[in-house]
Amino acid sequence: MRSPVLSEASKSADLLFTELADAVRYSQNWERSIKEQNEARTRAGEKLEELESLAERISKVFQDLHVDVEDSENLSRKVNEFASLAIQQTKDRIKAKLEATLEDMVSESRSEELKAKRSLESYLAATPLPVTDEVISLELSDSSYSAKAEYTCPDEIEYEFLLNTASSPLFRSEFTFAGVRKGVRLPVRLGKTWLRKEPVPDFEKLDDYALTKARASKNHLESTFVNHATGGTVDLVFSRSGNDSFVTIEYSDEKGKVDITGEAALSKHLDLQLMKGATGRLLDAILDLRKDKLQLGKLESSGEDVLATLDCLGFMQSVVVVLAQSKESMEAMSTVDPKMAIERLKLLGPGGTKMMETLGLVKRGGR
Repeated sequence: MRSPVLSEASKSADLLFTELADAVRYSQNWERSIKEQNEARTRAGEKLEELESLAERISKVFQDLHVDVEDSENLSRKVNEFASLAIQQTKDRIKAKLEATLEDMVSESRSEELKAKRSLESYLAATPLPVTDEVISLELSDSSYSAKAEYTCPDEIEYEFLLNTASSPLFRSEFTFAGVRKGVRLPVRLGKTWLRKEPVPDFEKLDDYALTKARASKNHLESTFVNHATGGTVDLVFSRSGNDSFVTIEYSDEKGKVDITGEAALSKHLDLQLMKGATGRLLDAILDLRKDKLQLGKLESSGEDVLATLDCLGFMQSVVVVLAQSKESMEAMSTVDPKMAIERLKLLGPGGTKMMETLGLVKRGGR
């Protein structure tokens, strides 16, 4: 029975020859259309220059004409007027034809560009590459959250997805700490009462503190909560390793900043296990946003902005190099139909042939 890990890797391997190969073909169509647009502009420009030259040549003809000056000027004026009108009409037709041609070409190139980007999205949404670092960031703006997932992969491949917070039951609107745990109180300062000699803590309830920003990775969370009414701010840093977890808490207001977990006189009044549990649930909730990717917002390969250049072939070649270095990815590649993969790569031209060799497909399926 195929293991779930290998099964997922096999799906990613299939996507290489479907979604990513499609992205390359669409980008090649886009590049070809852009080239044809430039060629059409160049041809039209040359024709317009020829017409300008024709008008000049017609004017010069009368300089060597052996007739009376008055007749020459009269004839020159009439011929030039007629020629000028005819030339301008021809220019207008050339420009109109170019505009109509470019309109169709631009529409086609935009369609191919969009399809290439959608195919890149479909490929990367499955997280098909080994990931060396993954960070989810969340930020509050006008009572709603924007979120993105940032991925770093080997060989300088980086990409990010915008995440759909509108579909999240927790982050579709302003999220308060009560969403993970109600009634939590933090000891923020020590004070004295006339009944007791020992300083007693002043507690701050977190229920109304709203999450304003957060950065989360698999086992680490940095988050900031703010009470909009008082201006109080709570910064939480949480990390976990196996069965152990750690949390640091800082509180700040107009009186200054307090390191709650760092001051023994305050931390002894803190329910540390309760805070660990609450921040752990918050981390899991933020990581859960990865399930609903909205749009590919960034894709870079060796510093190149692939979404801007649409160099999908170069990106796919980099991907193949990364996959060839991964034992798990190459094991998954062995489950792919080699004939299908070869036929798909042949459509990409010489670059596809090189990728066949890198992935060892030629040995498995023949040419």
